[in-house]
Amino acid sequence: MDGVKVIGLELTVTTYVSFPSLEILRFEDMLGWETWSTNNPLVAFPCLRELYIKDCPKLIDVSVGKLPSLSVLQIYKCGDGVLRHLVQAASSITKLEILSILGLTYEVWKGVQDHLGAVEEVRIYRCNEIKYLWESKADASKLLVNLKKLYVYNCSALVSLGEKEEGEDSSGSNFLSSLRVLDVWHCNNMKHCCCPNSIEITRLSFPTTSAIEGGHKLKSLDISLCSKQMEMINTSMPMLEYVYIYHWTNLKSIIQLSTSIHLTHLELYGCPSIESFPDYELKNLSSLKFLLIEKCPSMDPSFPRGFWPPNLVSLAIGGLRKPISEWGHQNFPTSLVELTLFGEDVRNFSELSRLLPSSLTRLCIEEFDKLESLSMGLQHLISLQHLYIEKCPKIIYLPETVLPSLLSLRIYECPNLKERCNGRRLIGLVEERKSVELDQSRDTSMVEVGFSLHQNHLMKNMHQEYKKH
Repeated sequence: MDGVKVIGLELTVTTYVSFPSLEILRFEDMLGWETWSTNNPLVAFPCLRELYIKDCPKLIDVSVGKLPSLSVLQIYKCGDGVLRHLVQAASSITKLEILSILGLTYEVWKGVQDHLGAVEEVRIYRCNEIKYLWESKADASKLLVNLKKLYVYNCSALVSLGEKEEGEDSSGSNFLSSLRVLDVWHCNNMKHCCCPNSIEITRLSFPTTSAIEGGHKLKSLDISLCSKQMEMINTSMPMLEYVYIYHWTNLKSIIQLSTSIHLTHLELYGCPSIESFPDYELKNLSSLKFLLIEKCPSMDPSFPRGFWPPNLVSLAIGGLRKPISEWGHQNFPTSLVELTLFGEDVRNFSELSRLLPSSLTRLCIEEFDKLESLSMGLQHLISLQHLYIEKCPKIIYLPETVLPSLLSLRIYECPNLKERCNGRRLIGLVEERKSVELDQSRDTSMVEVGFSLHQNHLMKNMHQEYKKH
């Protein structure tokens, strides 16, 4: 379709209604298309609900009359004129998604906003000329009265959501009262973010989080790839249930957890500079069920000290300054049934056996580079049903006494066990009355042995499973 330059009268009949019943219309990869005109100032597509225009970089002249039923508009890799003309033609858009819109500056976007009174969801991807999304809180509240979800990804020029945000009263975050989800990701010039108090889920990824404000009703907070801010103080987000902090390279400390009494999930991963973590407050977080702390090599060597949430169900931990083999007794709660241990240098797992509570039903051993044997250390785990061994290149032996009680066994990237698995020798260690499944379809160095007595025998890795929210 690269040769098509004009779409116009050929789509229009004498009644001036081109397609009276058309509901979904797509134009894609029309690299030469320049003009779309129905020659109709009224209604050419009265029933059109969804319109998708992708990769039409030369399209400039758009004149299609009114689009009274249009609710979904998606524009990828086109000029700003396409966006401007179409939002003017459709006052009922509820979902707007744009990607790589050439010429979309803040001034252009301000004109687009005037026609988004009905919009509930906005997604802006790779629009690298836009610096702000609105002028002020009052301006946003007046124009985007129905906005519920806002996603902004990879917009390299974006400085803050509001042009006058930093000069406004930070306590006055009662704007955009309908907004529930805010997702700002990989916007590397972002310096400031004021979260409306109405939002419940936010995900932020930009160099500094030094000025995150508002969010009093926030339930889920995800901060990733932050490089400048050095501490996290949580005093204004009392409703938090999920906190995910990934690759915050300069984070030195988390000051307070005690105010997060509703917290159920906490993940801290890949934060190489963090030294201080208020673990003594964990014992007061009775709602905290899932905890992950991995790849934080500067953590205070006194951590962990045996302070755990009283109702903790799942723990993934390792890659800390203090080796797991030096932890000593940890006083894990009896509620703990899932444990992932990460990044230890022991050769025999018996060195860690004293750490494992007998309540465990699932154990994952991950990236133990020197581990050779599991021959000792698992005998007292009488409730163990699922055993995962991942990326342990030197392990050569599994205990026969443990295998018969398992409902699932997963071995991944353990080359010295490959021959045993491929030869199906492990199956002989399993009770004959149970059904066995052997799956090597994804990788020749991975085997999963499962039993039909358990419906969920192929579980995902724990810290991927609990990333959902």
